[in-house]
Amino acid sequence: MINYNFDSTTFFFNLFALSILLLPLYALLRPAWARRALFSLAGAYLLFLIAPRLMVFYVAMWVVVAGMQRIIFFTAERRFGLQFFWAILLCVLTPMVSWKIFGQPFEIQFTILTNRVIELISLPLWEIDMAREVVIPIGLSFATFRALDLLIKTFIGRLGLLSFDRVLFYGLFPPVLMVGPIIEYEEVQKQSDSKANLSAEGMLYGLFRVAFGLIKVLVLAFALAGSAAVFSNYGESELYTVWLGLFVYTWFFYLNFSGYSDIAIGFSRIFGFQLKENFNNPYFSKNIAEFWNSWHMSLSRFAQRNVFVPMGGFRSKTQFLAIYLTMMTIALWHDITLAMFAFGTYHAFGLIVHRTLSERKINILPQGTAANALRVLVTYLFVTLSFPLLVMPLDRALEFYPSLVGIGSAW
Repeated sequence: MINYNFDSTTFFFNLFALSILLLPLYALLRPAWARRALFSLAGAYLLFLIAPRLMVFYVAMWVVVAGMQRIIFFTAERRFGLQFFWAILLCVLTPMVSWKIFGQPFEIQFTILTNRVIELISLPLWEIDMAREVVIPIGLSFATFRALDLLIKTFIGRLGLLSFDRVLFYGLFPPVLMVGPIIEYEEVQKQSDSKANLSAEGMLYGLFRVAFGLIKVLVLAFALAGSAAVFSNYGESELYTVWLGLFVYTWFFYLNFSGYSDIAIGFSRIFGFQLKENFNNPYFSKNIAEFWNSWHMSLSRFAQRNVFVPMGGFRSKTQFLAIYLTMMTIALWHDITLAMFAFGTYHAFGLIVHRTLSERKINILPQGTAANALRVLVTYLFVTLSFPLLVMPLDRALEFYPSLVGIGSAW
């Protein structure tokens, strides 16, 4: 992938500065449509600060999604409604899938195409965009799954026809543009359609949550960031150093990702929006199923709703296939590589084994505090061993694993 000069922390600092102006305006505006428009404009402006091409791309994307939502709403119960639905889902998935498969060539074409569009709109805007080094479509994976969730719920009748401003508000909702969580429309629907629900308690909690997230990202995760070197220095490292680096990296990854989720949830709460949690102490899970119910929960909920249940996850004959397809959806959302196929297969295997033992009521360990502690350690170790697949190409990961038993590393 091409390097770029933007990080999510910069985005949230821009959001904080903008919120100082945004909050009083949001409180003063009476019509719900005006507050939705204010949030949509704020989201577009934050994208503009990163690169104008991102603003143009995402505004256009959500305008198209709004049109697609109307098509699905009016055709769902009619002839060829199912065909329209699948064609639309394929169109929504195409940019994200193309990016993950083709990588740098897609990024180059994305930049060229959006530059040309911006040049047609405004020459000064084009000059600003050309000065930006950001080339990747930041936030595309999150936006794609939010769009898919909206369209799927429309097709199955869980959502009615939405106005264009409501879809744009959902798509450009500022706190979740960059790093999620993958919110559902229902999480912002009620508040967006009612009067401003601001309270001192909500603002105080939101500020606390933002501060907590910043401590995770800027203090704790920053202090552990050097652990990523284990994936390049394992050949020259001693055995205990490789293991220690891997363990520390899992905490860096968690603190960084969950910290950004805390910040997004906190900013939303300041404005009265109560988003669902995205992490719930996943490294203290007693089994792999519990882990996936507490790690990146917005993605797990999406996969459960839209893959696990429709594929028969609660039926004995199809449950294992449903588990496998669910984990592959989660894995390939991160990237479409052989390593992620292996990652999804690894975790699917763990979940299938766990479900089989649970159904047969086989308890390998007795009940009790010590046994539960051992369950937590075993689950954490199982998860830890999958991290090389998450962050390395498959060939390099296969070279890394022998170093965990002292092969190819210094003793």
